[in-house]
Amino acid sequence: MANIRDLKKDVKQMVEHFIQECYIHLAYSPPLNQENVLDIISDAMELEKEMIIKLNSPIYTNKKESRAYFKNLSGNFYDSIVELIERLNSLSY
Repeated sequence: MANIRDLKKDVKQMVEHFIQECYIHLAYSPPLNQENVLDIISDAMELEKEMIIKLNSPIYTNKKESRAYFKNLSGNFYDSIVELIERLNSLSY
């Protein structure tokens, strides 16, 4: 299992790369989609903030519970990122 520091770095890097993709999409999208892209960027930043808070304050009592907690947390994060990517890709040019 990766340590908490590595998980935080992964979260920050993934959100940073996703936001870069959003800005690229924003540069080439029609003006009608710009508000939607900005909403997606806002949601990504909120997701990062929530994940860092959850990583900083884990709730578990033993090693087995901690592994399950972090595995569940990382799975939920990846699912959320995929959802944001699908929202971005669903916008038409």
